[in-house]
Amino acid sequence: MGIRIDKISVKDLGPIKSFIAKFGIFNLIYSRNEKGKTFLTEFIIRSLFKNINRWRYLREGGKGRVIISGLEKQTIDFSPSSQKKLEDYWESSEKGLPISIAKLLVVKGGEAGIENGEGISKFLIKEVLSGINILDKIDNDNNISKTVKQAEIDGNQISIPQRGEGKQYNDSKDKLESIDKQFEDIESEYTQGVLKTYKMEEKSLQDKLAHLDKAKRHETYLISEKIKELDTKLNNIPEDELSKIENELYLYKSEKESYNNSEEKHKSALKESKDFKWLESALPYYKDLSSKIIKKPGKSLLFVCGILAVTGIATAVALIFFHQKISTTIWTAYLGIICFCFLGSLVSSLAYIKKFYNFSKQSGQNEELNKIKEEFKNRIGKELTDIALLESTLNKQREFNSKSSTIEEQIYGHNKRLRELHFSINQKMAGFIEKEASEQDWDTALKNLKQNNRSLRDQIGKERQELAKLGVSETDYLSEDIGIRYSQQEYEKTQSELEQIREEIKNQDDKIQKLKYRICEKTRDDPSIKWEELIENLRQKRQEAQNELREVTANIVAGFSVHKVISKLREEEDTKIQEGLQSEVVLSPLKDITQRYNRLALNNDRLIVSDQYDNFGIRDLSTGAIEQVMLALRIGFTLKLLREDALFLILDDAFQHSDWHKREILINKLVDITKKGWQIIYLTMDDHIKGLFDKVGKEFEAGKYNSFEL
Repeated sequence: MGIRIDKISVKDLGPIKSFIAKFGIFNLIYSRNEKGKTFLTEFIIRSLFKNINRWRYLREGGKGRVIISGLEKQTIDFSPSSQKKLEDYWESSEKGLPISIAKLLVVKGGEAGIENGEGISKFLIKEVLSGINILDKIDNDNNISKTVKQAEIDGNQISIPQRGEGKQYNDSKDKLESIDKQFEDIESEYTQGVLKTYKMEEKSLQDKLAHLDKAKRHETYLISEKIKELDTKLNNIPEDELSKIENELYLYKSEKESYNNSEEKHKSALKESKDFKWLESALPYYKDLSSKIIKKPGKSLLFVCGILAVTGIATAVALIFFHQKISTTIWTAYLGIICFCFLGSLVSSLAYIKKFYNFSKQSGQNEELNKIKEEFKNRIGKELTDIALLESTLNKQREFNSKSSTIEEQIYGHNKRLRELHFSINQKMAGFIEKEASEQDWDTALKNLKQNNRSLRDQIGKERQELAKLGVSETDYLSEDIGIRYSQQEYEKTQSELEQIREEIKNQDDKIQKLKYRICEKTRDDPSIKWEELIENLRQKRQEAQNELREVTANIVAGFSVHKVISKLREEEDTKIQEGLQSEVVLSPLKDITQRYNRLALNNDRLIVSDQYDNFGIRDLSTGAIEQVMLALRIGFTLKLLREDALFLILDDAFQHSDWHKREILINKLVDITKKGWQIIYLTMDDHIKGLFDKVGKEFEAGKYNSFEL
């Protein structure tokens, strides 16, 4: 897993009042001139690295932190005041990364160089390509003396000049041999000289029993304190408060369910009454138009008119043909019939003409009625046949409209109670957990709190059982820690051993007087000296001599071995450096980025780059070329050190002196190394570079390219 910068947050940093950014794999921070990008770079350096003198002057100030992932399972916060920096993690890791790698990772303020005026030192090259510089420090005369370096070791035999560590070694060896000879004399003549050892063991066992007893009393004290602590924790989360939260949570869920049901009903009512307003406005208009409607005159009037006309004509014809044969009375009747038929026909014709005229005048009203019927069918899906259907449909939707208003009031009430319960639950939860719990986490948080209380009660029960087993009165509790743990098995074992030792001492006391004079003759002590003191004095001297000889021997062997290994490695140093400079992992970025230089070499302390025609010292290159070479070396050296691992590169206007064509190549190379897991954070005030980054940033997945502006 690569080491990445996940987030940076700062405030009051030079011109930067506040800046917070979460980073992806490819990142750009853009700012106008004097807006604080170099301040931000310096803040990152002061937060992450210990040896900040590598970057010369760095300005102080600002507050914030830099969050790093990949060092441990959890993310780690760094700030200028952090005691532990990245170098500390690298020194303690198994990778053995040199602390100089820090200078490879950051370009500040457009400074192309990595270390010295030429851009990079031989020390760093040695550190990256051979690692011998670390061994040089170890092999220094201050660490491994010349005497040790001149020693010869053959098996267990050490031959070393008689000075310094050599003299100390030989003196310690002679001293130990002398003491061992004295013990051999004592053992050969005084086989019962173990009495002192027995008494020492007796005293030791007595002390051990006393210590175990104190440890037992201290153990009971610790258990009682732990019970108090657990009781305090249990009381901090009262069960009745958890019950209140549980009840409120139940009410909240019930209220929310009612709220959701009301919402569904409201949506349904709105759907059922969606045409209410239209129907309400259409009904009176439809009624008005319907009341004024005149039906098209039927053919009955024309039929009546025709009958009367035919009848009148027939009567007139009959009267003409038969007027001489009929009486005056009949003639008068016929004449009356003719007049009636004529007048009836005339009236029927006039009535039909008037009705047809009135019918023609209302054609516009019929068109409006047809529009209403057509709209009704589009909205309701039925044919509008009469006012009754329109009124019934309106009444039905009026009922749903009224119902939706009622439900709205219910929803308002539900929502109000939900907010009150939400606030109350959040307030109570906040009293028990450090962070605010979201609504979906309430059940889990409550479950965890209840589980925690059950665990606390279980722990308290177990601790009380342990306290009862020890059987110590509360007045005998001991708060002082004597440095050992109580064990009942160890206590019983010590008691048994003490009884055995006392029996042995009793047997040996009878013989001690016979042995004392003979021992004093060998040790040249005054015969009045106690046996215990005599043996103890000699034992202590032998222990001291053994420790002294062991330490001197270890120092000589270790120093001699390290010196030999370093001497052999030093012979291979120049070859390793040249091979490293010619390795593909170092040269590949150089070729890709510069599109010109294809070789590297170290001439004394000067780094030389070459193309197919000539060799050049770093100081002889243009500023833009130095930028390109230094970026290539940063990438090549870090890849050489890390192999499959990945880190981050922080580049503060590292390409500002490169021409526009080279800038595209440089940025594309940065894109390439992100594919190997590297994280890029580039800071610039150059609009062209910003445009190039935004262009290539489109190639990345969402969230992997981030652009910020100070």
